[in-house]
Amino acid sequence: MNVANFGAIDGGPVFGACRPGHLGGDLEAWTEILGARGVETVVCLLSKGEARRWRLPAAYEGVFETAHVPIRDRYLPSGERLSEAVGILERATADGGRVAIHCNAGLGRTGVVAAGWLVRDRGLSAREAVDVVESRPWPRAPREAVRDGNASEGELYGLLEGM
Repeated sequence: MNVANFGAIDGGPVFGACRPGHLGGDLEAWTEILGARGVETVVCLLSKGEARRWRLPAAYEGVFETAHVPIRDRYLPSGERLSEAVGILERATADGGRVAIHCNAGLGRTGVVAAGWLVRDRGLSAREAVDVVESRPWPRAPREAVRDGNASEGELYGLLEGM
């Protein structure tokens, strides 16, 4: 069992994951999985309340370079927040570094940020990026906010096109 729901986004230097402990593994198992794949930077997308509850990203600050870009669960981030997260991914991978992004389950918020990175870094269209993120061997769910009625498909694509 992959206790980190860990997998590469489009085979590149960006990986998606769930938070430590979400699938039953502890922090040590989670950091081992990420470390074994050469991850140096972790971007936490948990809301401020979730981050306090699980003491993240503080729990792994001594292991990885960390950034916290809070995004509300099951909602789309603002354009500014998405751009901030994608900018961190770009800087972390600029010199060959590897970075993991995580929310709680590693699906919705992680999927939106991964799709944003594909649009800006790889030049994909918003629709192509969503399709790629949803189809990987470790698929993410960038449409989660749409599925839950908190955003429309048009809002999701518009957000991503703004990258």
